Amino acid sequence: MSVPSLPEVQATFAATLCDEWFERGLRDVVICPGSRSTPLALAAARHGGFTIHVRLDERSASFFAVGRALASRIPVAIIVTSGTAAAELHAAVCEADLARVPLLVVTADRPPWLHGVGAPQTMDQQNLYGSAVRLFLDTGVADDAHRDTWREMAARSYDAAASQRGPVQVNVPLIEPLIAEPHTLPASLVATDSDQSRPDLSLDIVGQRVLAIAGTGTPSSLVTFLSSHGAVVIGDATTPHTVPYFDTLLRSESFAHAARPDLVIRVGGLPASKVLGQRLQQWQVPVVALEIDGPVADPDRVVTQTVSGQWREPTGSAADSWTADAAYLEWWSAIVARYEQQVLGLDFAAGALTETSAARAVVRHVNDGHRPLFVGSSMPIREVEWFTPSRTQKVFSNRGVNGIDGVVSSAFGANDGRGVVAMVGDLTFAHDLSAWVDAPASGPVSVVVFDNGGGHIFDFLPQKSLLDEETFTTLFTTPRSLNLEAFASAVGARYHEVSTVGELDAVLADDVANASVSIIRARVNTTVSSTDFHAWLHRSSARIVAEFLS
Repeated sequence: MSVPSLPEVQATFAATLCDEWFERGLRDVVICPGSRSTPLALAAARHGGFTIHVRLDERSASFFAVGRALASRIPVAIIVTSGTAAAELHAAVCEADLARVPLLVVTADRPPWLHGVGAPQTMDQQNLYGSAVRLFLDTGVADDAHRDTWREMAARSYDAAASQRGPVQVNVPLIEPLIAEPHTLPASLVATDSDQSRPDLSLDIVGQRVLAIAGTGTPSSLVTFLSSHGAVVIGDATTPHTVPYFDTLLRSESFAHAARPDLVIRVGGLPASKVLGQRLQQWQVPVVALEIDGPVADPDRVVTQTVSGQWREPTGSAADSWTADAAYLEWWSAIVARYEQQVLGLDFAAGALTETSAARAVVRHVNDGHRPLFVGSSMPIREVEWFTPSRTQKVFSNRGVNGIDGVVSSAFGANDGRGVVAMVGDLTFAHDLSAWVDAPASGPVSVVVFDNGGGHIFDFLPQKSLLDEETFTTLFTTPRSLNLEAFASAVGARYHEVSTVGELDAVLADDVANASVSIIRARVNTTVSSTDFHAWLHRSSARIVAEFLS
């Protein structure tokens, strides 16, 4: 029997990592072209069990991987070459960390003897992402004498990403020549009982007025269960089947006083609403955090009790303890229904588009068309959370660090085959143009771009009133003039331009019929500023509340 060469050992090692990751559950592998990563890329491509996504730009590719993992809820691997290619992933790793998205970040590296001597594409990749990863693992140069450890390394890395819900860096030093045929792989690991089950969640809320706040990561079954047992469940834009319009209603002092609950339940991430946070501090009621999939965000320090466990729908007497005051839910439902009747005029087909009416049209489309929605940061996430009906389909957003980087790439990654609708601002779109290089491989995607001349979320901040208009526009609004039609043609996407609700409805329906990749420029009416329009909506809400409570 011949002794394998070092390149053959290396090829066998790479194949073993991929095989063990597949056995653990890995199905999607994102590959960026590069030389040093060749053994890893070939191993993944030749395995046969993976869906391979080849993306050119590492930054875009990493956010694409975030989107895939958001949609699948299982780890997604991304393989990149050495040097700045690995550094390009850092923003997405930070997003995955705070959003609790499982990623296997596989960075090819030069061997130790090429470090510190000026070798090209060589830099220090040890603990490259610092504390943002759940685990850093440097495999060392593959050594056949330690082949019995290879599967264990793969298992450790995958399990850390899956169980701890976050990114893991696997740094793999590789030697030349980079192409060789693998030999027989080490035997599969013996299955072990890894059941680390926690007790089921238990809570006694009988007869109380319960307000549950469901953020990103809340199980849909928990939302349904709480709602069916009398709790009022409000949520961020990514949480379907929750009570809508809470932000604008809570801006009314009289409503906030009347709506004061006996108990607040917190799950998952934070909604975008600052008003909700202010009311929680004012109410001074018990706030229980349900830790299901990691810590509950609590920057305002309002949580008074934490209950940890796994969520399984209670039955029998255990379910009885979760029965809240149904009259409280009926009261909320009545005023929400009254508010919905008042804002239906925003959906008038011939009406000029505002960010709010465009968001309502998009949500209505995804609800009816059964397509998932990916929402950009800044204004789109707030329009959906504050002013649209309850979402009934899956909604995704990069709510970890809440940045605008890579949003379009993540939307492409979240496509589950049915197509996805993305809704972003013009600056968010411009920030991620490289995502479109590989757009045709992403399947049907409709990207609705709010074209309102820059970053108008800053209009809601103190900078707007404290700075002169020229300085504010130059440093914060930062309008950019992009020829979206020419850009769409260059990347092979369909292009639409709409200025009314009816036109947006028709274009979205046409995209479904044609299963296309498209850019939809929503020309927002700028004769009334977004701040003024929101103020009008809030005044209308206050009037509705006053009539309801009288």
